[in-house]
Amino acid sequence: MPLQAPPLRPIHKLLFLSFLAALLMVSAIAFGETANDPYGPYKFLIGEWDVVPEGGGPAAGIARLKWGPNKSYIWYSMSLLDSATGTERPHFEGILVWNGVQKNLDMLLSMDLEHGLIQEKGVVTAEPDGTVVREITASYSQSGATARFRQTFKAAGPDRILTRALRESPNGWIATFPGSDRLAMSRRTKS
Repeated sequence: MPLQAPPLRPIHKLLFLSFLAALLMVSAIAFGETANDPYGPYKFLIGEWDVVPEGGGPAAGIARLKWGPNKSYIWYSMSLLDSATGTERPHFEGILVWNGVQKNLDMLLSMDLEHGLIQEKGVVTAEPDGTVVREITASYSQSGATARFRQTFKAAGPDRILTRALRESPNGWIATFPGSDRLAMSRRTKS
């Protein structure tokens, strides 16, 4: 006759279920994906970054992503660097806000920081492999034209992100500018 374990008493069942719930909660917190933290998959983007060619070279721009009050949104800006002087020239600025219905970030950026006549809007999503994808449409007020862009971000360590900036063409997705399909973001050191 096979041995049978004695039945669990209600207190033992309660202790086991409490232990299991605590273990699951600790696991969820460790991976930054709790119901109270929808920004978890995007945390690696927070910081100030030099945007450089993936293989190395001088910075072409500076990306800044920081939390809004109480981590209620992510503020995102990009400045281009003059290659001769190193002077920053603002390129865009805006916010990424959690959309709990669609389970993504809604994004709205102003690209024309002098007149506000060019905007980018779209969504930012996290893929199962951790890649963050920015899918956007740029609207050019003066001409009425629009263009679609896609940017991906993949963590390559705590201080490096691989990124690709692409635009939609009649032949599919192509580099937005030469080399934009092979960029890296390196965390800026505080001086």
